Amino acid sequence: MKHFKILALLLLQNICLAQNVYVYSGSNNSLLVGNTFLQILEDKTNSLTADDVLLSKQFKTNSLSVPNLGISGSAFWLKFELKNLSEEGLLLDLAYPNIDEVELHTILPDTHTVEKMGKYIPFGKRNYIYPGYVFKLNISKNSTALILIKIMSGGQIMAPIYIGSKSDVFEKIRSENLFIGIFSGIMLVMFFYNLFIYFTVRDKVYLYYVAYILMVGLVQLCLLGYTFQFLWPNSVWLAQHSVYLLSPLSCIAIIEFIKVFLRTKEFTPKLHKGFYILTSVYICYIILDLFNYGDEAYNIIQLCALILSVYILIVAFKIMRKNYHPAKFLFYAWVVFLIGVFVYALKDVGVLPYNSYTVLTMPVGSVIETILLSFALADKINTYKKEKEESKAAAFELLKENERIITEQNVLLESKVKERTVELEASNKSLVETRAQLVNVEKMASIGQLTAGISHEINNPINFVVSNVKPLKRDMDDILSLLDKYTKITDEKGLTEKLKEINELKEKLDLEYTISEINLLLDGIDEGANRTAEIVKGLKHFSRTDEEILKNCDIHEGIDSTLSILTNNIVSANIKLTKNYGQLPLIECNPGKLNQVFLNVINNAVQAISARKYTRSEGAISITTKVVPNAIEISIKDNGIGIPKSNFTKIFDPFFTTKEVGQGTGLGLSIVYGIINSHNGRIDVISEENIGSEFIIHLPAQTKPVFR
Repeated sequence: MKHFKILALLLLQNICLAQNVYVYSGSNNSLLVGNTFLQILEDKTNSLTADDVLLSKQFKTNSLSVPNLGISGSAFWLKFELKNLSEEGLLLDLAYPNIDEVELHTILPDTHTVEKMGKYIPFGKRNYIYPGYVFKLNISKNSTALILIKIMSGGQIMAPIYIGSKSDVFEKIRSENLFIGIFSGIMLVMFFYNLFIYFTVRDKVYLYYVAYILMVGLVQLCLLGYTFQFLWPNSVWLAQHSVYLLSPLSCIAIIEFIKVFLRTKEFTPKLHKGFYILTSVYICYIILDLFNYGDEAYNIIQLCALILSVYILIVAFKIMRKNYHPAKFLFYAWVVFLIGVFVYALKDVGVLPYNSYTVLTMPVGSVIETILLSFALADKINTYKKEKEESKAAAFELLKENERIITEQNVLLESKVKERTVELEASNKSLVETRAQLVNVEKMASIGQLTAGISHEINNPINFVVSNVKPLKRDMDDILSLLDKYTKITDEKGLTEKLKEINELKEKLDLEYTISEINLLLDGIDEGANRTAEIVKGLKHFSRTDEEILKNCDIHEGIDSTLSILTNNIVSANIKLTKNYGQLPLIECNPGKLNQVFLNVINNAVQAISARKYTRSEGAISITTKVVPNAIEISIKDNGIGIPKSNFTKIFDPFFTTKEVGQGTGLGLSIVYGIINSHNGRIDVISEENIGSEFIIHLPAQTKPVFR
């Protein structure tokens, strides 16, 4: 029943629209169907079936050779009658690849065939390998068919419908493919040419330009349907979204290239910020498309593209007026590209006719723009070369001038050097003498300390001896007076009386006490003399004046002799001395020099403790010796004022001192460092302010140590 209904409707349309039947008579060219042959119905609900459409009276007669249906979410039905007067099989070419869905109904009196194509179907399932939509029409000679075409798309919808024989249609397709091949070849040549230059000169502007060429080329091929055919024929998602993704990506690539190429941040800092806003809009659009809101934002992206085109033109013009030469190339290249875009847009709105020229103006404009910008970049290289040559020439002239100046200066310097050499020799001689004097001063200071210590140490036992001599003399006088009584006894006459006097004198003198006192006094004198001898012996060990050559010596003996010299200083400063001696080998050294090291370090420790002025606890010095691998280690540690970290690198420098003027020359630790260094040893310092210091002396041990 349905078939008869459609057939009756078809006969009715043949009667009513006989004058609008599109007749194909077998010409040698594919013919464009348009003008009054086509009728258009907009299905805003996208719910009408073919039967509903055939019964509808809402069709409107088309007035354009290529219908422009604009940007709409509606479905459109196109209807026309076709009469075939040729014996050839006919093809229908809907030459607009960006249509998402196409549904073709071929209605004959006895048949109704339906064929569907679109981006939701993999490209490989098409009957003809062509970016547009090509359908085979099974209309025999002298037959008339009603053609219904349903179209849906999220973007701009154009409906260029061509009818022709297979040979005619494919001749047209070959012509289009030839142009696209030329376009693609030029873009690829520009892509690889500029990529090669980038790897040669390493200028990032070429990298941005390569990205720009790639994205613009892909957008053009996408608009013409070739990306779906060649790049992702099996991805229906990319087929549906590629235009919405590639268009903003190409705009972002253009923006990044323009910013670097025109140096917008330098020449137009305010307009430079506008590019960030436009980039943000494009990124938002990409996000919307990824969440399937691309159709809703398509008008916004179209408007944004128009704004970007004008914005780039304004920026290029402003920078061009500042005599930046590359801006001129970009301005004219962009004008050529915009002319192509403008013609393409006029074709879309119906002002210009739809044909091969208007369709291909944008790719042609892109090619011309790409070539002009390549010239601009080449000109930039030439500019760099010219600037480099000028820079080399200027540098060469500068070098010649510098050579002349240097020659003159050398002559002058030679005379100045001679004068200065004489002055320095005199100054050096004076410094040597001054240094020798200061070393002598330091030595005299050490001698003064030694003298003070020795005099105090010797004074005690000498005073003890002196104080015992006077009572000893008195006791000896008493003993001598008693002996005198005995010597006066010459005979027995008056012996009793003389003995009586002698006994009385004994009682008076308390002879037993006097004898014991004499013994005590003699013991005291003996002890004082021995103590004095020990001090002299210690002084002899300390000075080692008879041992200037290297010999095996006992380190502990040298430390003890030094401490005997400094006993007065240590006791008077109320310092607790602790000795932790390990079992050391005899080492080959200069004993007198090492004793000078111990004297300076221990004396510095005493002074550091005295400067701290202890109130709750007494000062303390500990001396520790031990054997370490291939060396012996002597640690002298105090709890004095410590050394500031800022002075660590200077404490061994000659003449460096933190003492007040007249209190020291700053040569003590410098002499210590020199002596240790001459023994192939080293001295380390650990110190913290208000905590104390530790001087650790490392001296190389003998290969075969001899322990005492």
